[in-house]
Amino acid sequence: MHYASKGVVNLMGNQTRNIELLLLPILTVLFILTSSSCKKKQDDPVVPDKQLLMTINFTNDFINPKLGAIVFISDKSGNPLADTAITGNQSVLLYTEKIASPPYQVSIVKWEPDMHNFMVTIHTYTHVMPGEWTIRGNRLLSEGDATYSLKNIPPHSDLILYASSGYANLTFATTGNQPVYKSPDSLYVKINTAQGPMYKWEGGLVAGANLEIDLSVMYAATTHTISLPVMAQDFSARVSGYPDSTSSIDRPVATDVVLGDGTARDRIVVSHPPSAFVSFHTYLELIEHWDSAKSYTFSKYGSIPENFVKTDAAISGIQSSLHKVRFSTSGSFTVTSAEWQFQDAANLAFVWTVFGPDTLTSIILPTLPKAMTFMFPTLLLDSLKLRQFELIAYPASPDYPAYLNAVFDPEHPGKGNYMESSSVRFPLD
Repeated sequence: MHYASKGVVNLMGNQTRNIELLLLPILTVLFILTSSSCKKKQDDPVVPDKQLLMTINFTNDFINPKLGAIVFISDKSGNPLADTAITGNQSVLLYTEKIASPPYQVSIVKWEPDMHNFMVTIHTYTHVMPGEWTIRGNRLLSEGDATYSLKNIPPHSDLILYASSGYANLTFATTGNQPVYKSPDSLYVKINTAQGPMYKWEGGLVAGANLEIDLSVMYAATTHTISLPVMAQDFSARVSGYPDSTSSIDRPVATDVVLGDGTARDRIVVSHPPSAFVSFHTYLELIEHWDSAKSYTFSKYGSIPENFVKTDAAISGIQSSLHKVRFSTSGSFTVTSAEWQFQDAANLAFVWTVFGPDTLTSIILPTLPKAMTFMFPTLLLDSLKLRQFELIAYPASPDYPAYLNAVFDPEHPGKGNYMESSSVRFPLD
């Protein structure tokens, strides 16, 4: 099982050629749209009767510097108001010549290499009031690969965890490649033995290095028990450590990844090196029964939690048709989200997630604006299929507007990254 970060992949053979051919018209159209936008700013200043919808600042390479992104704003019914193609770390002022009344729907579109295809990610935020957003990236840029091999491996059970800053791999392999995102870095190795989880750090992780790691001497890891609210038949846990703080600039190191084996349990035991980290990010997911149509998640920054906090949010019905879904919900939660997916014949994959407040009873995908139809002609609303529905609770945010402010408020950079959350998720395959 592989837990590599998205955004760094090896594309080979015909797949590489297909993606290169795919990128050519995308980049060409992006250049035309961006050039046209720049020329308009220089030669055609905004006239006073145009209505300013939003100001959005993109920073810290949220957008792939070699590719680009699209921003478009729709009215509350989904009709296009403004759209633009952008590159790099830009500040975008979006105006409309139409008569528009808030709230709006703001969509952020970006595309990245992803395994053996190309992923277009669309996030649409509904019920947005006019304002200024700052969207920050935390892009992982590989300096190259290092290779590793293990020797004198003690008897152990289960998988071996390899981890470094920003990368983790859970595998049976004793040799392999490790991308380097921080140079120099150290490689963390963890195994489960009869004496408990054992670990070792090995320095000298730089691009091109070949590390031979001797596991004849390892050290005992500290364990932590997380109680579950139910007997879970399947679960997963991932704990990542931050050496200094939970700043969005830091690259966490995965200290443990634990997977259920089908045996019903009411607790998960995770481990980490003692005194190595100041704070952690813990992400948990559980399924009560194999035949259950829903899963629960819990995410927490700071200390490792003692208990899995299970949301009381529930859904009593979902009805979907093409690019629309109706639903009824109960319980307390902050955000409603629905995710559609589609992959065309050239392996260009689309994932479109729409977010809204807890008051929603239906979600309809906005109409595609011109920038989208020019750049992605294979994407049609009727081709998208609803794949997932989720209700997410953020205890630190009393309501949906507060959640948006925490995530995008330029006065509170990165605040949204550290909010505790719990959710109930409904796959709809």
